[in-house]
Amino acid sequence: MASFKLTTLLVAGTSFLTVYARLVPQGNPLLPSLPPTPKLPGDPKGSYTTVDGAEIWHAEFGTKSKSKLPVLMLHNALGSSDYWGSVVELIMKKHYVIVMDARGQGRSPLVTNKDLQTWLDKFTNPNVRLFSFDEYAQDAVKVLKDLQIEKAAWVGWDAGANTVLAALMNPKLAPTVDRAFTTGAWHNIEANNANYMKTSIFKKYMERVHVEYRFFQPNGNLKSLLTKWAILKSTWPRWTKSDLGKITLGPKLTLSWGEQEEAIDLKEVKELPGYIQDSKLVVMPGVSHFAPLQDATQFAAALETFLE
Repeated sequence: MASFKLTTLLVAGTSFLTVYARLVPQGNPLLPSLPPTPKLPGDPKGSYTTVDGAEIWHAEFGTKSKSKLPVLMLHNALGSSDYWGSVVELIMKKHYVIVMDARGQGRSPLVTNKDLQTWLDKFTNPNVRLFSFDEYAQDAVKVLKDLQIEKAAWVGWDAGANTVLAALMNPKLAPTVDRAFTTGAWHNIEANNANYMKTSIFKKYMERVHVEYRFFQPNGNLKSLLTKWAILKSTWPRWTKSDLGKITLGPKLTLSWGEQEEAIDLKEVKELPGYIQDSKLVVMPGVSHFAPLQDATQFAAALETFLE
């Protein structure tokens, strides 16, 4: 596994373009484009759940039904729930849907009194992990509890996908996941395709991240957020075959990627499903890591099949 110097990561400051774990040769000159960020149906005001160090924004769509599971949707890294907008508009017709913005992102500001240096000092302690996929999963469970929901179908994209996997490996959180659907997940840092950072779609996305963050959190600390995310991205996950073997959801877990996945090494498409017994694999044609934006209809159809 590649090694890292924390000081090198800090130099990156407002960008994490140089902090991925490893260059993995991969490329496709015909990658799909990055469509505009959609809006959530009705531009909801939403609500907030107070968790340790953050105010987690969430919103609900569709109609609650005793005969159908609630659907919890976890967005992509550094994005917001808006990225689910077009998909939510389709699946809310038949399902009760909850979206939430991950801590520090979108409409969910960090409210900790600890400054960045204090956080980084604690980061050097191997027993402390303050920005982690497991923490994201704990936040999600707290939102469900706030909404008086015991179980849900969890849907995660990118960092949201890893949040779902983290929940499934945590015996305290796993009972809240009745079934799960991921897209663009990865199980270790070596699965990152750093050539992705050279693509126009990545550059456009990072430009968009800056604009959208300033819109949602005009007084927020984007540099701090990007630095924290860079550290997480460069050091986690480190899940082993044994770790992933703890997931017992079987065929109620669907792992998906876009056919033209560019952010994650394509070997992950074969490797990760092999580590999780009886999980299902879906490869969506004509789309990449940004499948929910590029073809919301196809993505929603895959979700409907999963939710049946």
